[in-house]
Amino acid sequence: MDIKDIPDLLSKYGFKGTLFTVFVFIIITMLKSSWFSSLLGKLSDKFVEKFMRNKVKDVNSHVKAITDSDITNHDIFNYIDFWTYSKVPTIQFSTEYRTAVFRKYLTIYLKSYKRKISEFVNSKEYQEMDDAKVWRALLNLINSIVFDYEKEMIDSGLPKIVVDKMKAKNNDTITLTIDLIEGICNSQFYDSEKNFLKVYSILNILLSVLENTISNCESICNSINGQLKGLKFEGKIEP
Repeated sequence: MDIKDIPDLLSKYGFKGTLFTVFVFIIITMLKSSWFSSLLGKLSDKFVEKFMRNKVKDVNSHVKAITDSDITNHDIFNYIDFWTYSKVPTIQFSTEYRTAVFRKYLTIYLKSYKRKISEFVNSKEYQEMDDAKVWRALLNLINSIVFDYEKEMIDSGLPKIVVDKMKAKNNDTITLTIDLIEGICNSQFYDSEKNFLKVYSILNILLSVLENTISNCESICNSINGQLKGLKFEGKIEP
């Protein structure tokens, strides 16, 4: 639409119809603008930060005697299985190639989290650690997860641009996660038998991290323009 189109609109739809059409056009233009996308991304990040902090507050306001069973049967494991085997296989992106790439990314990402967290929880080593050792063990866990899934992604042939773009998006969330974990490890409120309350609270935070990554992957996919053109993955070629 251009300003020269307004007389035609006036003659066709009248003043109110033209005003409504111009209003709709302005809204659509704003929604498509990079400024709006940037704003939406910032609002999304703020929402995620608030949501993750609320996960910690939920534990604060509903303190109970956390047991080993609460840790080994935490909801994070059920959610990962649901996402891996039900949600991810049905996610659709703009092209068949991107669908195959991002489904593979999310599958590796989720399985890596489940594998590493399961190893950490089932080892039960955290139960005998002091606050400083728990903090270092959890920091090592986060680093190990990231290293594990990024290596597997590259080895599986996922394009580096996708891994790098997702890494850049995830970095802020991981930084916040590390800050929250440190706060929990240094807080007397979370002192409990065998560190159960600490680990339970941190698993809640990691669950939020996974939810955030899944919800953001489509916007990351759409932000990649010509860098994937002509690439091939699992028999699919990017137009």
